[in-house]
Amino acid sequence: MGVMLEEGKTTERLDTEAQAEQVMLQYKQTNDLELRNQLVEYYSYIAKTVAAQTYTLSSNYAQVEDIVNEGIIAIINCVEKFDPSKGVSFKVYAFKRVRGAVIDFVRKQDWFPRRVRVNARNIMEAHDQLCNQLMREPTDQEMADRLGMTLAEYRKNSCEAANSLIFSFEGVVQSMATGGAQNEYSQLVAQGGNLPESSYAKKELREVLKDAISSLSEREQMVLSLYYFHNVKLSSIAKIMGVSDQRVSQINTRAVLKLKKIMADYIEGV
Repeated sequence: MGVMLEEGKTTERLDTEAQAEQVMLQYKQTNDLELRNQLVEYYSYIAKTVAAQTYTLSSNYAQVEDIVNEGIIAIINCVEKFDPSKGVSFKVYAFKRVRGAVIDFVRKQDWFPRRVRVNARNIMEAHDQLCNQLMREPTDQEMADRLGMTLAEYRKNSCEAANSLIFSFEGVVQSMATGGAQNEYSQLVAQGGNLPESSYAKKELREVLKDAISSLSEREQMVLSLYYFHNVKLSSIAKIMGVSDQRVSQINTRAVLKLKKIMADYIEGV
């Protein structure tokens, strides 16, 4: 989506934040559409930066162009609603609003039922509570009891949660494995020129994920490494570790649940 222009008008390009601030004041006094378009074009890097931050977590649900478009729409809305007299910089204001708009948009594209996402969150919370209480890994039966489910219901819900989380997590792993060099966002950056914060955003995202993986137990890290980075089947991992296939699946699910929560908290600014 391009910036909307009145027929017959061209949009001058702003070069500095100071120029943008001055144009913002002029726009608030005149409501001139051309001034608004200049501001939207200048601040479009915010939409692209937020797209970089969320892309690897949302690429299974939405195209990068759609994510950026949603960010541009949010920037237009920000420009129209921004009040310079509040003493808050537009960049700070817009980043928060754009991020929120993009997260809401991506959530709406997620075709996994809300029930599955709620179950995944409940399973993670119950797991953390039992680990703290028992000082060890809880059994499936203990998890089922805590959640008020039968053992069969717990295993079914746990499997559904794992499938949904692993599906989205694979996008993150693929981005890390390739260095993000060939993904759609990188192509967008190449076409769009310099983005002031995009390189930092992508580097920060990778560092957050690396730290999250480092926070896992050795067994969880081993399963993730073998399964996602070395393409070893879960049944083969079970033989390597000397445990059952079901146990490896549980370790994998638990690790992905932990990582998904950490990454979601980072994206949402928690």
